[in-house]
Amino acid sequence: MERSAILAALPTLLREQYGLEELSLRFLREGGSQTFLAEGRTRFFVKVIGPAFAATARQSVSIMRYLEERGFPVPQTVLTRSGEAMTALPTDDGNRLVTVQAFIEGDEPDLTKRAEDVGALVGRLHNLLAQFPGEVTEHGKPFFIGRYLDFLRRKGYPRLGEYEKLGERLWRRVEDQCPAVCHGDLHRGNLLEDGDGRIFVLDFDTVCRAPVLFDVSVMCDMTDYFHLREADIDTAAAVYERFLAGYGGVRMLDPAECRSFCDWVAIRHFQLQATILEIHGIDCIGERFLDAQLDWLDGWMRAAGTE
Repeated sequence: MERSAILAALPTLLREQYGLEELSLRFLREGGSQTFLAEGRTRFFVKVIGPAFAATARQSVSIMRYLEERGFPVPQTVLTRSGEAMTALPTDDGNRLVTVQAFIEGDEPDLTKRAEDVGALVGRLHNLLAQFPGEVTEHGKPFFIGRYLDFLRRKGYPRLGEYEKLGERLWRRVEDQCPAVCHGDLHRGNLLEDGDGRIFVLDFDTVCRAPVLFDVSVMCDMTDYFHLREADIDTAAAVYERFLAGYGGVRMLDPAECRSFCDWVAIRHFQLQATILEIHGIDCIGERFLDAQLDWLDGWMRAAGTE
């Protein structure tokens, strides 16, 4: 459905289903869904989700409602007049789901200053997600390591063997970690600090079962994805130590998990590279970029003392 048609249909839906009137709508971004800012006496985020992402969206909303009901800081889901967390927008090519969330004014928190607070928040999140009654997808070696290697094989990448050896070595060091329910994309951009200093967690579209150090490493990795610098490595180590101080006050990690931060940062590169290729196609990156990523990983492992 064209964006203009969605913009034309939304005011009526928001008025009839939510009792929201006299709103101006502004397009913000598009991915698996289209997100709009609705502005009137108050502001809201309105997300319009296509049929291909309906199941993911339902799970995301279900998790956010579960967390909200337990007092965890997530954006408030605005319910319809009939008390539903989602509604349907009929279109010529099938229904699209619509969700409305309260707008939160804020910015990404500075993790170098608030690492302990964020650690405690993430520990609390993991404790709550452990009790979530719904089914979530489990991610293991095929997701974290195998997808990327499969892409490299398809590309005929000449240094595939180096990636294969590194992937095997990394996974052997983490394969005994027990999976738990994780956020799945817990980078700093999915945190929002409001004017009162309260930190909210956003975007639950990729919740999964995986070792919790996956979430922790994504949050505490302070390095540049493309250029490895010693100062960034030192910052990541300091942030991770302080994050663990906050996290450990809420949820315990065993020593092996704590030692695996560097391994999970490297595994994250495998996982994220595969996701980029899935979204943008196998030809979106060439050998020079793949070589540079391999060099990044080699440098990271040497700096971590685990080469």
